[in-house]
Amino acid sequence: MARDNKVGFIISRGLLYHNDKVEGQSICQLCVPECRRDRVLKLAHDFVFGGHLGERKTRERICLSFYWPKLRYSVCQYVMSCTNCQLRSRVKTTDRVPITPITRAEISF
Repeated sequence: MARDNKVGFIISRGLLYHNDKVEGQSICQLCVPECRRDRVLKLAHDFVFGGHLGERKTRERICLSFYWPKLRYSVCQYVMSCTNCQLRSRVKTTDRVPITPITRAEISF
């Protein structure tokens, strides 16, 4: 399909690229093989310029240059398995009772 220039894939200099629109601009993303995906995830999330920014920002950073099927799922799984992110994330509690005002008696005691 890529040799026939269909479905947004092209081959240039022996490498497979995916044409996509990111933030309104048409870009050419390098298709990453499975053996290199962990390295891309680590560079985008763990290293100095990654900064453990979370799932959305890590995915946006990767989408600017790279593409692979189920990219969103891969990034989500990677961030959820990051020990530093899990240790530093805020505690999320969804079982709290909403705050309601307490009625006061007009006469004390």
